[in-house]
Amino acid sequence: MSGNFYEDEVRKALQAAMASNRLREMDDSSPFFAQLMTAYPATGSKIDWNRVPDSIERSEEDQALHVEQFIAFFDEMVRRVGLAGDVVYVGDSATDFALAGPIENMREALPDLLTVPQHHYLIGPGSSWCMCFTMEGDMGFGFHPSYTKRH
Repeated sequence: MSGNFYEDEVRKALQAAMASNRLREMDDSSPFFAQLMTAYPATGSKIDWNRVPDSIERSEEDQALHVEQFIAFFDEMVRRVGLAGDVVYVGDSATDFALAGPIENMREALPDLLTVPQHHYLIGPGSSWCMCFTMEGDMGFGFHPSYTKRH
């Protein structure tokens, strides 16, 4: 598969996980963005977390702490709401492919994925939940507005 610089770097970094099928590369990420834009209220090209009931938001201003803080946020959300199963990862500009795999394998890939300069989205089955990390250090998590989950 051909790609751009960032896609090639991600493929190199995640080569072992992809070769062992712990993570699967999927072609075009645009269908997943279409699902997000249908499933979640938007403001411009971003999810409007203020309109997602019970969403959780954080922000990290120190760019040197972005990756570390988002991984901590990811870990907290996984524990707090019991996220499990397969998840899809998409980036909004520097990469065009999607990655899929069990949440624990995606967790292992986060340090490599988050170094790409773009907004990052992790999407639960059927868009039931979404987690986002922006280049500006904003983090958000929420369940699809019509999805009911007791926490």
